[in-house]
Amino acid sequence: MISITIDCEEWNSPYLRGRHDIDNFNTQFSYDGNTQLLKLFSKHNVHATFFITGYYAEQHPSDVLRIFKAGHEIACHGYEHHYRNRKFNLAEDVMKGKKIIEKIIGTKIVGFRAPQVQYSLRLLEVLDSLGFTYDSSLHPAYLPGYYNNRTFPIKPHSFPYLKIKEIPVAVYPFTRLPIVWMFMRNLGVWWTQRAVNKLCRRGINPVLYFHSWEFVSMKSDNVSFLFTRNTGVRFVNMLEKFIVINKKKGRKFGKVKELI
Repeated sequence: MISITIDCEEWNSPYLRGRHDIDNFNTQFSYDGNTQLLKLFSKHNVHATFFITGYYAEQHPSDVLRIFKAGHEIACHGYEHHYRNRKFNLAEDVMKGKKIIEKIIGTKIVGFRAPQVQYSLRLLEVLDSLGFTYDSSLHPAYLPGYYNNRTFPIKPHSFPYLKIKEIPVAVYPFTRLPIVWMFMRNLGVWWTQRAVNKLCRRGINPVLYFHSWEFVSMKSDNVSFLFTRNTGVRFVNMLEKFIVINKKKGRKFGKVKELI
């Protein structure tokens, strides 16, 4: 089974790089992207997992409910989409986002992914104490200047003294090269598909992550062109091609919580 996951958040990529941008903290990009995604998922009967920030949920509670009623899993993405190089109370941020989302959908959420996939033991301890069933913040890849997680497992795993389970994001099995979001957009469907085939042959269910805003046409002078290249309709078509290829191979698409 393949799990498509969507990080739904406020656009703040320029802000995270110290750039002033009129669109910093814009949530409309993600709202419009979700509209395209829901159409695509409905067309192909795919159920995904949406990791949503509390900030986004406050601005668009009806969208969170729209996603939930369409049969997708709603999970937590913290409250504010800024975890890297920021001093803040982690437990408070997680709990704030969790409470906002649960109030909207009227049910308990069990999954979490940290903004900027900022995986750490401290994060797992906090999530475990707050009753989360799984985390999917581990991207076991090497991204210079961001993180080096090449020595971490690529399969779902648990911990001796924690109840929570870790569901890592998919990467190439041996080289640990990333295959999600901008990498698929810039390198092509073949790049991601090749890795998915390798993972499936090893009995690993690939968990792929994208961002809602990637599915609307984005332009910005304050981020690398890699962030905005092939966004919008082009990326919708790429994801549809990926879904069709894997359905023909007999693979199913499901929510992350179904992997536990």
